[in-house]
Amino acid sequence: MSKTISFVLNGRQRSVQVDDPEMPLLYALRNDLGLHGPRFGCGLAQCGACTVHVEGKAVRSCTFPVAQAAGAKLLTLEGLGTPERPHALQKAFIEEQAVQCGYCI
Repeated sequence: MSKTISFVLNGRQRSVQVDDPEMPLLYALRNDLGLHGPRFGCGLAQCGACTVHVEGKAVRSCTFPVAQAAGAKLLTLEGLGTPERPHALQKAFIEEQAVQCGYCI
């Protein structure tokens, strides 16, 4: 039986229909909501490619059950800033010409 899980994602109220409330949050974010910031890396909560903030705390979404996100505020990379108003972290990457290795892409 399908269950509706609702939360605030990047400042917007969102909901997903899931058959398994224990499904990793990562799958709901990528497959159901079309986000590409959180990525699948290891599936073991070790590499950090899937990290999102849930109520201000960094969690590994590849092992975090979607049901635990119910009613929470979630923040992904897509919610940090915009091209017109980048987040301080994004500004620092630009100013320092920092690059990532691209392994998790």
